[in-house]
Amino acid sequence: MSLFPHKIVLFLVLLLSFSNINSQSYYSGGGLFEGRFGVTVGATNYSPGANFLFSKSAPGFKVGMIGTVIISEKFEVFVEMNYARHSMKFIGREDELATPEDIKFRLETFNVPFILDYTVLNLDDEWFFGINAGPSISLLYDYKLVDEGKEGYVLDPLYTTPNQLEFDSNKEKVSLNAFIAMGVSVEYNRFMATFRYNKGITDPYRNINLYSPVMELKGKDNYFEFSLVYLFEDKL
Repeated sequence: MSLFPHKIVLFLVLLLSFSNINSQSYYSGGGLFEGRFGVTVGATNYSPGANFLFSKSAPGFKVGMIGTVIISEKFEVFVEMNYARHSMKFIGREDELATPEDIKFRLETFNVPFILDYTVLNLDDEWFFGINAGPSISLLYDYKLVDEGKEGYVLDPLYTTPNQLEFDSNKEKVSLNAFIAMGVSVEYNRFMATFRYNKGITDPYRNINLYSPVMELKGKDNYFEFSLVYLFEDKL
């Protein structure tokens, strides 16, 4: 059963809720918090950490919305909601005797990071340089085969089939995974650039429909992301 309609509904519900909260703050100066609101786009490089797959990372992208909670002149919390499509390659083959080759997959997730940013350098109230860290919640976990003509292929080293990597679709559920994000930021004239490393702290492969008598199937994923942000209000 495909989770695609569920993904769209989930994304719209989260997006509307997020927009409503931030619009209250932005237009009335009140609401649940006072801060700023903006949009973000970025690039990712995702590294699957499964011990039962041979993988290669590849560039991906993300788009989303961001709201902030201003705590002081130096501290600000970023609350983001984004859609990400990560690309990667798993090593597989047409059958167990065939020559190994790269098989392209994509992973689509909805992410909600809560990031505390600390301004370490303020240059004339124009340039702001910061360091940041915090948790990030990731919803959904399905690896989708890009080339449908390779549905019958097997993946090294345990000869996993591509459809076995559709964890949430196979179990008809929406999983939740967590990362710790750490990075740096620079802001100038409402534009911000951030670079972060996201370290997995949960095992997304716990839902796999596969068993091995010789090893425990597990892993924790990690990824880098570079983002550009436009905020509708100045920092000060």
